[in-house]
Amino acid sequence: MSFSSILADARNFTRNNFTTVLITLVILSLVTELISQVLLPSLDSISQLKSIIEQTVTQYGELTADTLSKVILALSEPEKAQLIAVAMSYLFKAGLVFFLTNLIVMSILLALIATISYQQFSLQNLLKSATKIAPHIGLFMLLAIPGFIVLSIIASILAPLAAPLGMVAVVIYISLYVIFMAVIIEPTPQYHFFAKFKIAVRFFKRDIRLILPMLGLWLLGSFLLNSVANSIMVDNFIIDLCFNIAKFLLTFVTVCYLYRLYLLSSKVLPYDTRN
Repeated sequence: MSFSSILADARNFTRNNFTTVLITLVILSLVTELISQVLLPSLDSISQLKSIIEQTVTQYGELTADTLSKVILALSEPEKAQLIAVAMSYLFKAGLVFFLTNLIVMSILLALIATISYQQFSLQNLLKSATKIAPHIGLFMLLAIPGFIVLSIIASILAPLAAPLGMVAVVIYISLYVIFMAVIIEPTPQYHFFAKFKIAVRFFKRDIRLILPMLGLWLLGSFLLNSVANSIMVDNFIIDLCFNIAKFLLTFVTVCYLYRLYLLSSKVLPYDTRN
């Protein structure tokens, strides 16, 4: 097995089913954009947050937890209470949007791979597979919340290490998340969530040499796409839609690669994703 051969398998699998994949990605992009439009608060509703951030940058020349806290502490008690209420409301809605969109997107992407691989593709089979996969994805994200809360407490105590600690934690979480996604594609109802998580960890340890290059490409590609999207600075539904499709396609190919590697390394099934 080599990185290039497995990547070629993932690319061929995507290309051979490209019409189905593209239609699915377009629909997913539309759904996630609509969820964001409906649930995320408008810019006007968070104007106070924007004002505080701009004031911090103007007054101190930089935006850090320390400078932001100084500006907030200088506010009157009613202003603090209002700011906290606005911030908590925004964080809750943003978290809800993140959870729902990730749950929907990953469930459908994994179900798409599973349906094409193991069954004749149909909308009914796709949705049936997605409903079986979704609980595992949702539980994975929910179980990560306590860990990030503990990390936030540690970061608040060790302020100078907050940024590197946060970055390392996010990279580890994302890596485990994507690897776990590849493992749960295979229809193995005899394995519960924690058994599959252990399999994902063993898979990562066993094939780290072939996993890391793909994760690196995926993270780099995601970073570049987000950087380009943020640099455009235009609130346009069509542009957002196109960037979402590109990000979903990148994720799809990445998961295809990891799933192909998982099948080959564990010799679970002789199925060839190049078909």
